[in-house]
Amino acid sequence: MWIIMAACLSYITLVVLQFVLNLIYHRFIMLKDRLDLIEKQSLYGYSKKSKKDQKKEKQSISIEVPEKLKENLLMAGINLRPDEFLKMWLGLAAFAVVICVALDKGMIVTLFAFAAALIGPPMYIKIKRKQRIGKFSQQLGDALLILSNSLRAGFTFEQALASIAKDLPDPIGPEFLKVCREVELGENIEKSLAAVSTRMESEEMKLMNTAVSIQRQVGGNLADVLDNIGEAIRERITIQKNIKALTAQGDVSAKVIAGLPVVVLVLISMVNKEYMEPVFTTPFGYALLGVSATLEIMGYAMIKKITNIEM
Repeated sequence: MWIIMAACLSYITLVVLQFVLNLIYHRFIMLKDRLDLIEKQSLYGYSKKSKKDQKKEKQSISIEVPEKLKENLLMAGINLRPDEFLKMWLGLAAFAVVICVALDKGMIVTLFAFAAALIGPPMYIKIKRKQRIGKFSQQLGDALLILSNSLRAGFTFEQALASIAKDLPDPIGPEFLKVCREVELGENIEKSLAAVSTRMESEEMKLMNTAVSIQRQVGGNLADVLDNIGEAIRERITIQKNIKALTAQGDVSAKVIAGLPVVVLVLISMVNKEYMEPVFTTPFGYALLGVSATLEIMGYAMIKKITNIEM
């Protein structure tokens, strides 16, 4: 057991040390990589990587990560590489096991802690991603208003985008800043805007991209079109707020149904541990906990399904 704890602690120490070093030297490493890339440029574009660089790159990649994880981290606005996130994820699970074993909490508590450590980080990414997408949708209406006013003032579309990228906060500012940088590097602006709409899962961005594409091909008053899209977005946000106010009671009911049994279980266990001991030590208790958890999840999911009105 102590060997397992020592191995877990060693792994956690390495993960934390690597994260701290990456956090401190991240800018210097990125700057060095960019300078090395510029040095390798040829007259006709970027030169191919040498065998030495390819070998070094293969050695540096210690964990293969799925593309979906990369996309989710990007959409959630989490400034971590996928391999760093995976190492921290595994380190958190190992840390939970070490703490439970060191405090002698038993097999059941250790398994619960391990499962929570495995479920927690993906749930955090999902919540951050949802919050960021929602915030982007709320900012987009004001951004389109600024964009249309800038066009009427004589700015080009690229200049108007640059002003939004500079003035507006995350997430819309950094997203439009990526568009500006990609356009400066020669990327087609429609493709860059389409990438933003895909990352942010925004139908309004798709409308904006379509309007920009049509205006560039056949002409027209882009400012008026953007005003109409922005007005539609603001009306949609108002309706969503009204729906949220009307369904607030259902949301509270779902949270109470999900949380109250757990709170009661913890309080009774703290007050009278012997009374609740059969629940955690007998097969019938395990079955009862499993059935209760299943019914809790089903009830919460059903209420959320009723109160979640998609637009």
